Amino acid sequence: MEKILDILPIGVFVLDAEFQVAEVNKAIEVFFGLPREDMLGQDKVKLILEKISRIFENGDDFRSRVFATYGDNTYIERFICHVLAGQNREERWLQHNSQPILTGSYKGGRIETYSDITDLVLVEQEIHWITTQSMQLQEKEKSRIASNLHDELGQMILAIKFSLENLQASLGKRADSCGSEMKELEKSIEWVERMSVEVREIASDLMPPLLSPLGLDETLAWLKDQYSSLYGLNISYQSFGIQGKRLPESLEVAIFRVFQESLNNIVKHASAQHVGLKLIYSHPRIIVTINDDGKGFDTQNHTAVGIGLKIMKQRILEWGGKMKIISEIDKGTTIRAEFPIPFF
Repeated sequence: MEKILDILPIGVFVLDAEFQVAEVNKAIEVFFGLPREDMLGQDKVKLILEKISRIFENGDDFRSRVFATYGDNTYIERFICHVLAGQNREERWLQHNSQPILTGSYKGGRIETYSDITDLVLVEQEIHWITTQSMQLQEKEKSRIASNLHDELGQMILAIKFSLENLQASLGKRADSCGSEMKELEKSIEWVERMSVEVREIASDLMPPLLSPLGLDETLAWLKDQYSSLYGLNISYQSFGIQGKRLPESLEVAIFRVFQESLNNIVKHASAQHVGLKLIYSHPRIIVTINDDGKGFDTQNHTAVGIGLKIMKQRILEWGGKMKIISEIDKGTTIRAEFPIPFF
């Protein structure tokens, strides 16, 4: 048995009905940095308490999850755990799998396996870093473009409008001989005014103008009013504990984008009538909730989760936060996000 287990690339523990270590393979020795002779025949519970849990990041969580399976030895458990570098072992990420043994000489015991997924985790971390950097660059570029639109193009449009109005006033003194020219001039002024409105709206979408001077709370109140008037939604907005507080600018932008993207998704896909927005400052976290009474979707169907929700989740993860989506067909959707409050 030992020789067969030793050729496997995964680590294996075989426990008997008393949860003593009956078999252990070479990969476990490598992964855990523990000699086989120190594990064979040992009480697995005692082994975890005294040695194994200490090699893991979040060892308490590892211990509680494994011990939960020992309680009635009925269910299959799978989770990822992080081995810390130490004497005779390298840092690595392992996927723990375990299940009861139902037949054979070890019936009533349990088999535990550990698969090395370090390469996969490192690739995911690199992708996460690249995505985070890309999003930060996008926000900076949006801010730059919004500033240019507002400060440079906006001022040029305003100057053209004043020039045309001065020309209109001058021609007005000769209205009898310049009737057709006056009409064309009025159309030009109207087009310039429309252009000015479009530029302001584009700049606002890229970077909300109120966020920097007024803060997150007042900007979200403005966002609520914007979507209510544009799309006829009945939107309520509540905030608790945030009044008068300022957060790091990039965090305020991230939270604003979560609300903005949620409202965009509701407008595009939900067919909702009522929307509730909440922002709660409860140290050491900020809680965001968005709920609607729209048509909902199947959260288990990954194709139903659009790119907007994926980007939103990435923004939250960037800050070490977490997101939960609860949705049911024809019963609406609730998005709940938590951001840790940084020290600054």
